[in-house]
Amino acid sequence: MSASRRDRRTVAAIVAGLLIISTAVVWVVVQSSTHGTASDIHINSRSAALSATAPPTTRAAESGEAEPGPVVAAIGDSIMDGHNVKSSHAWPQLIGAATNWQLTDLAADGSGFVAVGDDGGTFQDQAVAAVGLNPSIIIIAASSNDLGEDADEVADSTMATMTYLRDELPNARIIALNAFWGDTTPPDELADLDTDIRAASEAIDADYLDIGQPLAGQPGLMQFDDIHPTARGLTVIAAAVASAIRADD
Repeated sequence: MSASRRDRRTVAAIVAGLLIISTAVVWVVVQSSTHGTASDIHINSRSAALSATAPPTTRAAESGEAEPGPVVAAIGDSIMDGHNVKSSHAWPQLIGAATNWQLTDLAADGSGFVAVGDDGGTFQDQAVAAVGLNPSIIIIAASSNDLGEDADEVADSTMATMTYLRDELPNARIIALNAFWGDTTPPDELADLDTDIRAASEAIDADYLDIGQPLAGQPGLMQFDDIHPTARGLTVIAAAVASAIRADD
C-alpha cells in the first residue's frame, strides 16, 4: 500500500466530496425513475446536484477560500474526456469540481493501451504526460478502443503502462477502472480488457474498481451515435465512480 493511500486526512477530504456527488446524483436519478425518464432530467438539475461545495476539510479555516486539493491526472479515452459535450461535463471534471482536485484530464478520443488516438498517442503517451505533473492520484480506465487489437499486445501494453506509472510515481494512488460501455450488452471481449487492467493493478499495487456498466439499459443517456454518453450519462458515471472510490476507502 502506497504512502499516499495511508494518508487518511487526504482520503477523508476526497471521500467527503465524493459522498456529496453520489448522494445528490442518486437522488436525481431516483427522482427521474419516479417522475419521468432519465432523458427528462433537466441539465440544471444535474448542475445543481453537482455544484460543488468542496468538502469542509479542504477550506481554509480563516479565509473561507478553498485550499488546493491533490494533484490528479486522468488517463483514458473519449468516454473520459467527455466527447461532444463541454469539457466541464466530463465525468472526471465533475468529481474534481466537487472535491477541489487539481485535475488534468489527459484523455483523448480513440486512444487505448494499444489503439492510437486522434492525438496520435496511446495511454502510454498520456502516462508520460501524467508523470510530468507529479500527481498524487492517477485515474486510468480500460478502453473499448482496444477491442479488435491483438489480445497479447493489449495485455502486454496494459502491464507496461501500469508498471511505468508505478515505477515513476511510487507514492501515488493509482485508481484503475474497467472499460465503459453504453446502454447495450457489451461484447464478451470487453471482459478480457478488464482482466488485463485488473491483473496489472494487482501487480503494481493499484486500486482496481469494477463499477460495472452504469449506462446499461438506459438509451436516453446516450448520444445519437449510441457510443458516447450525454452530459446526463456522464453524471451517472461520475456518481458510480465516486461511490466506488468511497466504498474502497
